[in-house]
Amino acid sequence: MTHVRTTESLSPDEAAAVVALAEAAGAHDGVAPLSEQTLLRIRHGASAGTARFHLAAEAPSTADPAAGGAGPAGELVGFAFAARADGEPDSAEFVVAPEARRRGHGAALLRSLADDAPREGLRVWAHGRTEGAVALARTAGWTQVRGLLKMRMRLRADERGVPAEAQQHGGGAALPEPVLPEAVGRQVVIRPFRAGDDEHEWLRANAAAFADHPEQGGMTLADLREREQEDWFDPAGFFLAEETATGALAGFHWTKVHADGAGLADEPVGEIYAVGVDPAWQRTGLGRALTLVGLRHLHERGLPWVLLYVDEENRAAVRLYESLGFSVWDADVMYAAR
Repeated sequence: MTHVRTTESLSPDEAAAVVALAEAAGAHDGVAPLSEQTLLRIRHGASAGTARFHLAAEAPSTADPAAGGAGPAGELVGFAFAARADGEPDSAEFVVAPEARRRGHGAALLRSLADDAPREGLRVWAHGRTEGAVALARTAGWTQVRGLLKMRMRLRADERGVPAEAQQHGGGAALPEPVLPEAVGRQVVIRPFRAGDDEHEWLRANAAAFADHPEQGGMTLADLREREQEDWFDPAGFFLAEETATGALAGFHWTKVHADGAGLADEPVGEIYAVGVDPAWQRTGLGRALTLVGLRHLHERGLPWVLLYVDEENRAAVRLYESLGFSVWDADVMYAAR
């Protein structure tokens, strides 16, 4: 029997248990079950009304179901998170401990998410097209409503630190020079991010560049500050294209280094974390130049791979990354009830 407790906050012990469960599942499945944003909410908490945490435990058979209220008894066997915004379906993801699977805990978490969802409904992310996630979605009668492609490119030609199953994907990248078009180069300079000075202007440029993107475009100052406190944050790998006449940002390329190899290697690998261009500067070649600036930075660090995430419907971005040498590696899928 699965006992699921729903709450808007986690204690430090609960947060630590959830992170440990997610790490165990990621090591078992080869793909992280929870997004970075969810992990930040687990560790730092969330504003009132914006998040719901579902904690699943395997209740002892002798438990009195009428007792209720005290939370789940026994070890944590599953966890789900739902991000909530007014007028929108909940956006959720969940994970079940590897040793506790095939006992109905995943179905119980899905029911808990659905029962707790607002009238607008529920959508659930599955990270990686794993057999279990596909089977559970099919059983629940859910369909795909969004796809997030995971793409990768080899940066280093040797095989050091590269798993055997990944060695078939060719040699290292031959990266072009990140040359700005002449008209753009006269108006824009590319420089690193300055923590403490650039936050507010970056938030403006990010919101403009990702006005149609539900996650990236909604980043707040608190979200940015949380990332600045992460071990991976490096302003030297956060590139801004600044208008020389006004000081406004025309675009940016934020890179990230995954110390754990992100399932690609047994050493650190890079990520194109976010590339954004203000609408006034789109279709000028600035986005391609910024992308190459960040890629060359990661290449110069000696990293074997670089990865990225891109909406599969964003064909222009997919074509750009393919032209640079990226190929599709996996995908995250969002499901919804029919």
